[in-house]
This record gives sequence, structure tokens and C-alpha cells, in this order.
Amino acid sequence: MFGFVQFNEVQISDFQNVTIDSDTEIVLDKDWEFYWDELITPGNFDNKTFKLVSLDNWTKLQLTDSEKLPSFGYATYRLKFSITEDRPNTSLYIPAAYAASKLWINGKLVSEIGHVGTTKETTLHRRFSQLVTLDDHETAFEIVLQVANFYHHKGGITEPLLIASSTYLQKKKSKRIVADMIFISSLSFIGIFFLLFFLFYWNKDRAVLYFGSLCVSLAYMALSDRYAPFAELFESASWIVLTKIEYISLFLAGLTASLFFNTIFSNHTHKVYAKIMTYGFGMLALLAIFLPRPHFTRLLTPFFGLMILNLIYVFYVIIRAIIIGERQKSFLLLVSMLLGSFVFAAHIFFFLGENINAIVYVNSGYVVTFLLLSMLLMMRFSNSFKELEKTKEFALAQKKEISLKSQELSKMNLELKEHLRQLEKSNAELDSFNHIVSHDLKAPLIAINTIVSFIEEDIDEAQLQNEETTQNFKLLKDRVSKMYALINDLLEYSKITKGKKSKESFFLNDLLNEIVAIINTENKHIINLPEKNIEIYTNKIELKHVFQNLVQNAVKHNNKEKAIITISFSKKTNEYVFAVSDNGPGIEPKYHSKIFEMFSQLNVNNEIESTGIGLSIVKKIVSENHGTIAVSSEKNKGATIEFSWRT
Repeated sequence: MFGFVQFNEVQISDFQNVTIDSDTEIVLDKDWEFYWDELITPGNFDNKTFKLVSLDNWTKLQLTDSEKLPSFGYATYRLKFSITEDRPNTSLYIPAAYAASKLWINGKLVSEIGHVGTTKETTLHRRFSQLVTLDDHETAFEIVLQVANFYHHKGGITEPLLIASSTYLQKKKSKRIVADMIFISSLSFIGIFFLLFFLFYWNKDRAVLYFGSLCVSLAYMALSDRYAPFAELFESASWIVLTKIEYISLFLAGLTASLFFNTIFSNHTHKVYAKIMTYGFGMLALLAIFLPRPHFTRLLTPFFGLMILNLIYVFYVIIRAIIIGERQKSFLLLVSMLLGSFVFAAHIFFFLGENINAIVYVNSGYVVTFLLLSMLLMMRFSNSFKELEKTKEFALAQKKEISLKSQELSKMNLELKEHLRQLEKSNAELDSFNHIVSHDLKAPLIAINTIVSFIEEDIDEAQLQNEETTQNFKLLKDRVSKMYALINDLLEYSKITKGKKSKESFFLNDLLNEIVAIINTENKHIINLPEKNIEIYTNKIELKHVFQNLVQNAVKHNNKEKAIITISFSKKTNEYVFAVSDNGPGIEPKYHSKIFEMFSQLNVNNEIESTGIGLSIVKKIVSENHGTIAVSSEKNKGATIEFSWRT
């Protein structure tokens, strides 16, 4: 059947001429009878069709001329051999296989790993190696091995069985256990130490987290691959789930190793490196979770491909870092990687060799590699700790300086409070002065003006008034009015900073029309408003005061029969810029700054009475609104006063 050949005579492997001493291994890898799609027990092989094969993945065998055997299925292996009677106590080594198996020796059931069935439901997969002692009185042996695989892409027995002295095999097994314990316990301890170190002491450096996770993942993977403790603890646990967890641990180890390296050399790796590694290993982990059997077991090939590319890039970055000058950590990481690569090569070499101590040396080499990486982390921590100590010293110095500044500030606060008290006292005195000015000084002026009017009436009734007298009385009244206006302007100036700075929205031209209605009552002058009536948000009263003073000033001091005044504006990022231009007598450049000084008068028109405070009030209001004011003018060419106003 299936292209297999039926043999009439059973092949017997003869090892009678092989002397079994303390380190002799007889490899049972050839001349096995292979019965596909059959589970045959000893004594039931008559007239069965088989094919002689070497122990290997059965998917390499031909089902037909053009088709190979599938991964899933079951089969029976049988081998007959003879060994010399003059031998030490001898045992048979059964390697771990990607399948459930059942073993008979000379018709006696001696081993069952998992449960062999004809379907995935009836098959319980387990993967262990075993030692079976051979009867010292027998020289001829028949091995019958039933195998069932319904989860892995490799089917059957993939490694040869061995015959050797029991002492030798036990010693080899013990060395393997010692090597595994060195590797697993050391990596577990290192990993748990760094994870706890990160969680409870130093979570500022993610390289610690990645390294700890890497060690724990590798330790779990090694433990699960060699001894499968969860399969022992939970007899009915799904082997597929346990294998998927093992694969995920492997991919997590690759990811954390990459992130560890990226964190150490963050100044030298490309910004997409971490993303590529995260997406790459993350995708492998997701595929391991969701891919059905046996496809998820094929993910080792892309994993190793990704790791090879990763290692090439890592070596490139390390060499570049050494060239640039970061030699200390770069050399340590380079030595660690070279040692790890050498140990891995030695692992492959000695694993295929016969040196039973080699695996101990190899696993110890792995541990030394991780200890070197631990030294790199501790050196990194030491540097960070030194920087932290320097920072603490600097912080203490700053704290001391702040304490001194705080004392100075407290002293300044006391002085400020005293100044504030003095200012409040001065404000109170100013309020008192304003009261005196507004009442005690205004009242005599009003009385003087009234008395002058009475005297005028009395003189007029007595017919004593002449032109000179009339002129003197007029001059006296003008001086009283000027004094009255001066007092009002002084009061206005003192109130500028004391009012509430309430803001509101309004249209500029509406405000200007109110001012024009007050100043140009007879429509004697031409006042041009901006073409665009903008809406602004500010203190309307203050802006109105500014424009009213400027327009009134332009009209009052104009030497033309008809004043022509133009108001314009422009909008900037955070302020408005306004301008008031006139066709008046102009102002010489040497007086441009003087006109904003209090009580300053240029006497351009001697007929005009002015207190000299109006533009001072304007400048003060503009300054209070974080603006600037300036004049642009020449003599006999009019004047333009431009001011800015913060929005």
C-alpha cells in the first residue's frame, strides 16, 4: 500500500561485534520497519506491508511518487537487533519527540508518553525523553514503537534511539539536568531580580524591565521544552496550548532583547528599529495564538530569520558606537554578544558530538553571557545613580539658595507692605487733596466769578464802565475760567489709574460719531471717519476720552478757516493702531516729545487758552492700555498723532 514494499524476511541489525564500554553509543537510526496509518502491537506484524526507513521526520517519506506523507497521522516503527552478551548493564535512550508514543521491548510494554490514538481527540500529546533498562540476559531485542502526531508539522521520531551502558546514560542525563538547572535557575534568578529591581526601586530605566523579561522568558522556555512541568501537573492539559505558550515566550524573548538593545543604544539606532522589532515579534506572537495546528509550529523559521537580521544590525550599531567614542558599554555589549555567539556555535557542535560535559560548559557560557549583560545594566545604573547624586547635590545647593532668596523675599515683602501702607496713606491724602481741589478750591473761584459779575453790574448801573474796565473784567473772568479748567484737568489726570478697567464690545465709528456730535456742532469742520466700521472690545470710556482730546485739540489749535481731520486705523496681531491727522499749523520736530508733557504749551495760536494737560492725559491713558503714542509733523504741514491700543 502507498507505494511501500513488502519484505518477506525481517531485517535484524547485528551489533554483536560492537564492544559496549563506558562511553560507547550504539545509534539506532537505520533499518526501521515503518508501517504507515497502522498501530500494530507485538505479534501482529504477519503479512503487513512496510518500508525500511531511517528515523527522521516522516513527512520526508513518499506517500506516492509525487506526494509525501502528511504531518498529521499515526504509524508503527519496529526494529530487531542483537548485541553482545558480554556487556555492562545497558539501557535504551528514547529521545523527546513531537508526538505521543508507546514502546514495547520484546513484547513487553515498557513506556508510554502521552496517549497514542488514531484521531486528535483520542491522542494526548506529551514530549519527554526516557531511559529504559535492557535485560542483561537477553542479546536479541525487538523494539515496537507506536507514534501519533496531530499538532506539529514534523511527524514521527526525528532523533535516533541510543543504546549505551546505563551508567553512561545516567551520567549523561545527570549532566544534562545539571546544565539545565544552571541555565534555568541562573536566568530565573537574574530575571526576577531585575524585574523586582524595576518594580520597587528603579523604574526610570526600561532596559532593566526588558532584560528581566528576557531572562524570565528564556528560563521558562528552557524549562518547558526540557521538562514540561505544567504537563506533569495538569495531566489533561492541552499540549497545543502549552506549546503555543512556549512559542510566545520565545517571541517575547526576541522582542525584549531587541528593546533592551534599543534602549541601551537609543542614540545610535534608527527611529524605526524599535517599531520594526515590535511589529515583527508581535505579529509572530499573534500568529502563534491564532494559527491552527500545525501551521503555528512553522513560525520558528521566520523567527530565526528576523533574529539573524536583528543581530547583523546590532553588530553594526555596536561597531559604529565604538568608532564614535562610546567604548565602555559598547565593548562590554560586544564581548557579551561575541561570547553568546561562540557559545551558541559550541552548543550546536557539542550537541552533535560525544562530549557529555560539553552541555554543562555551554550552559555555563550562556550564564556568563547574561552576567556580562547584567554588569552592563548595573554599570548603567551606577552612572545614573551618580548623576542622581549630582542632581541631589545641585538640588540641595538650589534649596539653600532658594532659602536665602526666600529670606530676602520675606524682607522685601515686609518692605513692600510698608510701601503699600505708605501708598495707601498717600492715596488717602490724594483723595483728601482731590476733595480740597474739587470743593475748597473750586468754591472760591466760583465766588470770585460771581463777585466780578456783581461788580460789573454795579459799575454798569453807575455808568462808570469804560472800554478799559470792560477789558480788565473780561481778562479776569478768562483767568478764573482757565483756573477752573486747570483744576478739572488735574482732577481728571489723577483719576485715570483709579477707575475700573471694564471692557465692552462696540463699533468704532459709533463712538467717533458721538465725539463729532459734541465737537462739530455747527458742521463747521470736516471730520473723516474710517471707511470700515470695525467692532472692538476694550474700555470704551478711556478710548472715547483719548479720541475726544485729540479731535478737540486738532480743532482748537487749527489755524485754518475750516479744519480737516482724518481718523484711520489698522489691525495688527494683538493691537490696534489709530491715527488722527489734521491740516493745522503743524509742530516742529524739536517739540514732538514736549507736547505730551504736563502744562506744556507751544503758543502757536496766542488766542487759544489751554491748560497744557490734555495730551498728558491722552498719553497716560494710552500707556495704561500698554500702547505707545507719537507725533509725525512738520511746521505748516499739519500733524498726525498715532497711538497703539492693546486688544
